[in-house]
Parts: sequence; structure tokens; C-alpha cells
Amino acid sequence: MQVRIRQRWMVLLVWVADRPRGSAVAATLLLALVATLIRPPLIEGSMVDQLAGSNVQLEIAREISAASGAASAAAVIVSPADVSISAVFGGLAKLEQRLVQLDSRISLRSIDAARDQLFVYDLTSSDRVADLLAVLRDNPAASTIIARDATRFLIVVQAPENLELQVIDILNDYDWREIATQTTVLASAQLERDVVAGLEKDLRLLLPVIVGTTLVALFVAFGYWRALLLPLFASISSTLVTFALFSATVVTINLITLLALPVVLIVGLANSCHFLARSETDLSSGEDVDEAIRVTMRRVGPPFFFSSLTTAIALASLGLNELPPIANFGLLSAGALLIVFLLVLLAAPLSLRWYLQGSGASWQASRHFAALSRLLATWRTHIGALLLLAMIAGAVSLPLLSVKSEPRAFFPDDAPFSSALRMFENEFYLFSPLRVLVFADGAEPLPMLRSAGALRDALAELPATRQVTMEPAADRDDAYVISALLASEDHLAEVRRLIDGAALGDGVMAIYSNASLVYGDIDRQAMGSLLRSLGWSVLLIFGAIWLAFGSARATLSAMLANAVPLMLVCGAVWLIGNPLNLVSVFVFLVALGVIVDDSIHLLFWRAAGDSISGSSIEFSVILSTVVLCLGLLLCQLSDFPTTRQFAAYCALALVGAVVSNLSVLPLMLGSSQPRAASA
Repeated sequence: MQVRIRQRWMVLLVWVADRPRGSAVAATLLLALVATLIRPPLIEGSMVDQLAGSNVQLEIAREISAASGAASAAAVIVSPADVSISAVFGGLAKLEQRLVQLDSRISLRSIDAARDQLFVYDLTSSDRVADLLAVLRDNPAASTIIARDATRFLIVVQAPENLELQVIDILNDYDWREIATQTTVLASAQLERDVVAGLEKDLRLLLPVIVGTTLVALFVAFGYWRALLLPLFASISSTLVTFALFSATVVTINLITLLALPVVLIVGLANSCHFLARSETDLSSGEDVDEAIRVTMRRVGPPFFFSSLTTAIALASLGLNELPPIANFGLLSAGALLIVFLLVLLAAPLSLRWYLQGSGASWQASRHFAALSRLLATWRTHIGALLLLAMIAGAVSLPLLSVKSEPRAFFPDDAPFSSALRMFENEFYLFSPLRVLVFADGAEPLPMLRSAGALRDALAELPATRQVTMEPAADRDDAYVISALLASEDHLAEVRRLIDGAALGDGVMAIYSNASLVYGDIDRQAMGSLLRSLGWSVLLIFGAIWLAFGSARATLSAMLANAVPLMLVCGAVWLIGNPLNLVSVFVFLVALGVIVDDSIHLLFWRAAGDSISGSSIEFSVILSTVVLCLGLLLCQLSDFPTTRQFAAYCALALVGAVVSNLSVLPLMLGSSQPRAASA
């Protein structure tokens, strides 16, 4: 069957193939021009700023934070030394004095040990009891009840947000040795420091490891060092282009946008495999080097363009998302992939010439996949049927998935803050206090004050709340801020029902928020936007396939073949008991843009009238998938659970996609051959 797209494509591709040195010089100059845009990256560690968008809960949280004086909390978990109670209180008094010298608004207090079942001191001897009674007699305000069977106590430091870093420095520098054997400081500013350190570690570690390991894998596959020239150029281009776009668009690197670097890098490396596999086959079939390069460019160029275009479409659809980091990731990745496509296309002829001129030393890499090819050819029908059944099972599990956002998934595992949280899981609620702003909306001040006091008392009576306080609003004279620590996030629904059902009186309003509500609202907003982006991505990608091939059967076959791996991911998420969250839906969009590349290469191959089984296209599709999965699995070295989860789900989708495209797609196409439409 004739591929009519040649009329326009082939002129350009043959022109590039016949001028390998000139094209390589153009690619080098273009890459050098792009590299001049690179600036030192801006790394953002603030969790809310990373996911911030225009959502109701975030605006409420900011309004309440301003009304409360923008106070932030730092917790110090103390394991005391073998000293008297009076020595402990004396040491804490010195600490408080240092903090107050920084700013008089800073306060230090201990959690009520009787309510929280936390430690103040281990009372095992009478002299310590006597010391305690003396302290309580002389200091009635410090009459904290002591738990005899506890092993630590907790100090909470309240400070204005702009002084949080200075407070952390004082807490870390304070000499605790007189009163404690171990101290752990937990604060949101410390978390931001840990996130930035984790992102810097990922930048230093992941990119070199991915490039080095995949190049070694390609050397094993092809057995000749010259085969690494094009992948090496692709990896350098992908890295420089992505960093240049970060600088040119002034996009900060955070947990979401960081994923653009490995995604563009891995896809760029994988795409180079198609040129290598095809050129080796053409040379072994009797063509000379120049003709083998021309044939390779004619056969690989068009599907390379369409696969890059569809991947860019899937990523660019994320630009519709209302959350800036997700939109930035999508647009930046899409732009980088298209630029890398042009650079790799220009550099391919010269790289392939150097490779093919010495390919006598090659291991003829496709032979290593002969056994796999025979297995696919023999069991194609059975494998396809099993995958279709698995797709149905995955689709059935989709409504059973729970939807939940987990803020702690964005914390680096090995950082001090996260390590401490694993040890003191119950204290996490300190960083998510529920704050209620009660204000007069036409009411007199006295009824408003009574309503606020009644709500405070009602919250204090709940077993689910701790340390309920009420203070006048810092920025207005007609409002009060009620703050309550929750025993756990599981009690949030109970507290919300009480506030929503409270009789506040005419003209009195109350709004409330905490970190869980903010993240939940962000998650719902992101999920809705991602699902809309997924719909547009499916429409545009498969619309482009229909325009390219002019065949409804080819389009529907590609849709079905690529639905299989996505449903496999759904089934895996359900089987391991994970909720459907922002990362899971994010994977569907990114994975769809990558896995559809296999379908496009195979459809172009079938459109030329060639058989898939045992061919170079089968080998190159498998090899590119191996490179993609290897790069994604190396992302498991990241400290961030979100990065590891994203990479694992994408790798699963890619494995399912290559098997599906080599079994389900040929079965659906049958004996018909899609025809590439004229460009």
C-alpha cells in the first residue's frame, strides 16, 4: 500500500539525509543558541505555593491567617535528661526568654499532658514529686498535669510567619543538654528547607544516573560505542532545552515541574532507538550506508514527527489546568519535546553515518529479541484476549477507587522533618490547626463576642479537639479567631458538623479552614482540571491519528490498544489499596501521550505494507519501551513518594502498552492496512 504522505515529507527528510554535516552543524548551533538562555534554576519548597490556585479554601485560609497575625507553629518534642522538674522548667524559661527577645509576640507553651497522653516527666521517686509540687506551688500558671507513664513532652512555639526561620535557628542552636537527651524540631519552614534540599538532590542524582544507565543498556543492546552518539546527543539536548525553557519562562522547579526533566530526557532517549534499530536493519539488508540512512529517515521521520506531536498534545493539554505548576509542567514539556524532535532529526544522519560505518562490530541487537518475537507471534491471540479481559477488570475497578489527597506524600522521605514525622505521627495535627474566624456581618460587637465564646466552649468540650483558644483578630476590630488542635485528621468531619450547625445569631458569620481542607480543595480542583485535560487529550490525539491515516478502524484500534494499559493502572491502584489522587490522574495524561507513540510507529509500518512480527519496528518498539521503563524505574531513587509513584505507574502503563500494541493492535487491524493520508 502506498503512503501518500511521502510527497511532502520525503523532500525534507532526503534533503537532511544528504547533508549530514550541515544538518549536524545546524543542530549544534541551534542547541548552543538554546543553551545561552540557561540561568541558575529557581527552586521552590513551599507546599501551598507549589499547588496554589484560585480556590475557595486557600483564600479562606489566607484571610484567617492574616486575622490571626500570620502566626505559625513550631513543635519541639523533648526527651528529658535525668534532672529535676524544676531544672526542666528553668531550662524552658531560658528558652522562652531568648525567643521573646526576638519578638514579644512569640509564645511558648506545653501541651496538656492529661488530655494528650504526652510526657512531661517520668515520676518514679519522691524527691522529684517534691520538686514538682514546689514548682506548681510557686508557679500556679504552670500547673500542667503530669502523666506518670509517658516518655516525652511537647513544646509548641507560636510566632509570626516572617520570623519562623529565626525561631527555628534559635531552637536548633539552643543548648538542650542540661534538660534533654534528645530533641526534635518540627516546623513548616524546616519542611520547606527539606523539600528544597530533596529537589536539589534529585537534580544532581537522577539526571546523570538516568543518562548513564540507559547508555550502558543501549551499549549492551547494540554492542558498539558509536551507537551511543545519537542517544547521547538526545540526552544532552533534552536536558539543555528543558533547563533553557525553565529559565526563559521563569518557571520555578518544584515537585510537579521537576518531572519535566526526566520525562523529556527519557522520551528523547527512547525516540533515538527507532533510528538506530531501523538503520541497522537497512544496512544488513544490502543497502550501502548512504542509502540506508535515506531509507531510515524516510521510514522513521514521519512517525517520529507524529509521535512527538501527539505526546506534545497530551502534555500541552495540561496547560488547561487551573493549578500553575501542572500547567507549567505540561506546556514546558510539550515545547521541549518539539524542540528536541527537531534537534534529533537534524543530528540523526551524521550520527547514523558514524554508527553504520563501523557497524561490523555490532551484535545485531535485534537478534536478542528473536525469542520474544516468536513468543508474541505464537501467542498473540491469547495475549490479546487476556489483555482485553484485564482492561475490562480495570474498567470495573474504576468506580471502586476512593479519591483522597495526602499532603504527606509530598514530603521527602529521608529529610529530618519527614523522619521525625514518622517517629511522632500523632503530632502531625500541630501543623494543621483548625482556625475559625467569627466576625460581625451587621451585628453588634457584644452578640458577636458571645457567639464566638459559645463556639469556643462547644469546641473545647469535644474530645476531638485540644488547646482551644480565642484571640481578637489582628487586622480587624469586629472579629475573633478561634484556634483548635485536632486529635487527628479523622475528627475533622465531626468538628465541621459542629461549626456548621452552631447557632451564631443574626449578623454573625463564621468561616474556617485548615491544611487538610486546603489540600482537599486543591485536589478536587486539580482532579477536575486533569479530567478535562484528559478528555481534550484523547480527542486531539486520536483526531490527529484519524487525520494522518484516514481510517476509522486504525483510530479505534489505537484507542483500544492504549486503553488497555491505562485500565491496567486503574486495576493496580485498586489492588494495592491506594486512593485515586492527583498523581494517579496525572499519570493517565502523561502516560497516554507516551504510550500512543508505539501505536503510531506500528500504524506507519503497517501502512507501508510491512509485517510487524519479527521486524525492526517490533524490535525498536520493545527497545524504546525498555529505555523508557529503565529511566522511570531509576526515578525510584528520588526521596519524594509522589515522584516514585508517578514513575512506577507510568512504567506499568508502558509495559502494558508495548504488549498491547504488539498483540491487541494487530488483532484489531486484522488483514486491513491503514493508509497514511496526504500531508
